Amino acid sequence: MWRPALIVLQPTPFCNIACDYCYLRHRDDRTVMGEEVVSAIRDRIFPRIARDATPTVIWHAGEPTTVPISWYRNAYAELRKTAPEATNFSLQSNGIGLGQDWIQFARQTGTQIGLSIDGPREFHDARRKTRNGKGTWSLAMQTLHELQQARIHPNVVTVLHPRSLGAVDEYFEFYRDNDISHVSFSIDESEGRHAASSFGAGDYTEAITGFLFGLMKRAYREGFPLHIKEVERIASILAGGELHNEQIGAWDVLVVAANGDVTTFSPEFMEVRSQAHRNFNFGNILTDDFDRIFSSALVARTEAEIRRGVDLCRARCRYFAVCGGGAPSNKMQENGSLESAETQFCRFSVQPAAEAFRKMIHWARQTPRDRFISSPRHFAEPRI
Repeated sequence: MWRPALIVLQPTPFCNIACDYCYLRHRDDRTVMGEEVVSAIRDRIFPRIARDATPTVIWHAGEPTTVPISWYRNAYAELRKTAPEATNFSLQSNGIGLGQDWIQFARQTGTQIGLSIDGPREFHDARRKTRNGKGTWSLAMQTLHELQQARIHPNVVTVLHPRSLGAVDEYFEFYRDNDISHVSFSIDESEGRHAASSFGAGDYTEAITGFLFGLMKRAYREGFPLHIKEVERIASILAGGELHNEQIGAWDVLVVAANGDVTTFSPEFMEVRSQAHRNFNFGNILTDDFDRIFSSALVARTEAEIRRGVDLCRARCRYFAVCGGGAPSNKMQENGSLESAETQFCRFSVQPAAEAFRKMIHWARQTPRDRFISSPRHFAEPRI
């Protein structure tokens, strides 16, 4: 039976804000996933998943909260008919339209919430704006605090800018003072419609390493439980956990667009263009037999190219043991080929996390924790 790690469902490609680094090509398209697509997921996809599997289903790509809650109630009612019992549902939001009704819905359905907040106001508002050009920080923070009051502690995704790297204390104090304990960092990548990253062609590996290391040192000193996803993933692998790069094997990740189009490997493949790979559109669950999509020659050829790229990573990169071969979408977008190795994503996301963890272990061994903690911060309430 099939055991996908991640299923990304796009309720709509539309987004109600206009981030400077947005990579979505169709963010003005107000299409909503139709009942027939939901039914096809229920009848053709979920029954293939092993009953004891624990996939994460995330509503993403566009702003999910622009679709009415009534639509989600119907979708959940249908999808849970065939989804494995331990399926986790999650929703990634900019927080602009996520009010009390959504909070109640999240609690009722056990839906995890992810919020995109780019740190302190000056950094967030510089690039995450309304369609009228105004900052969105105050709206996102209002949602954060309402979620916390409801004892829902969201995972926060922060996109970094080169200016962020010199503001370690400001970022740490923002997370600490707002009880944000789980954060994931990324850079604005060259991906989809976003052709050029703000990091350009410079080498920021050392600076990003210093930024992450600085955050961890402040957290250690103050006893604040700041969990950095990229660092903790590496720590888990080095502690004996399994190295699994879900982006290099066909159907470990499944993405279904609002119109029923299907891709796999990297979720971002929906936005990457390559004529040789039919723009990574491997079929449509409304018009194509899913067995043929699942075992198509195009998917097999794409996986073979990805595996050859992974072999290059294995031969050339000293971080392979904690990475597993990189992200195919970044290889295609940055290098123009799946059969390639290092990307800016590797240099600025994976490598700094590994180096920051290494430096933190060395520093912590020589730094007694009780030298710093005077009044340890409380741990966040359990997340639903």
